[in-house]
Amino acid sequence: MFDFHKFSDIAPEWAQRLRHHQELPSTNDEALRLCVDGGEDLTVVLADHQLAGRGRRGAAWLSESGAGLLFSLIFKPDYDKAFWGRLALAAGLGVATALREQWQLSAEVKWPNDVLIEGKKCCGILVETQQDYAVIGIGVNVTGSPDGEDFVSIRELTPYGGSREEVLSELLDCVLRELRACAGDFSSQLSRIDEMCYLRGKGICFRSSGRDYEGEMLGVSAQGELIVLVDGQSVSFSQADTIRVI
Repeated sequence: MFDFHKFSDIAPEWAQRLRHHQELPSTNDEALRLCVDGGEDLTVVLADHQLAGRGRRGAAWLSESGAGLLFSLIFKPDYDKAFWGRLALAAGLGVATALREQWQLSAEVKWPNDVLIEGKKCCGILVETQQDYAVIGIGVNVTGSPDGEDFVSIRELTPYGGSREEVLSELLDCVLRELRACAGDFSSQLSRIDEMCYLRGKGICFRSSGRDYEGEMLGVSAQGELIVLVDGQSVSFSQADTIRVI
């Protein structure tokens, strides 16, 4: 179980904003409910276990109780909603940066909302909005991961991957920094995303707007879109389902 007292010693300011639950259907759903009730900016909803955790486009997010960090950050941007489409990438950049700098892990950002280590999924991100709020849902495999060769946890790759309390503190600090910067400093963020982009230069296939596509991933646009070389032409996509490397 998450040790709230330990977290309070590590990150006293975040501890004041934390709402810890042993079990919830979904931390994002709880955070969205708080937003409707006028939730406070930078409130963090954390659950040891989710009964109906979900990822992008309704995909389930599975995690054994106590093996990961399942949390949602209520964020009230002070910039125009035109920039909100950058939030998932900014959050992914924050997670990858924390894992690289604090634990020297080769974390990479997979457009639009995953963080991979050595090609395996360690973190998923789901951004949802409610009125003037954005809810940044993050699931990270810390001490364990779902069965299957496509997943990995922090602890599997480093002798000391940090406690869940330490990881949460680092992630919140790094993610918030990137969220606040993605309106005015997105070009700098794109440069760093490019350096740690898992898909760049790879052949990929995916579905977008009801059509199947295949091509080479070229990068991310200034609007945060996926840029792919398709049949000799550079095409930008704002959304894509289940991107696979080929």
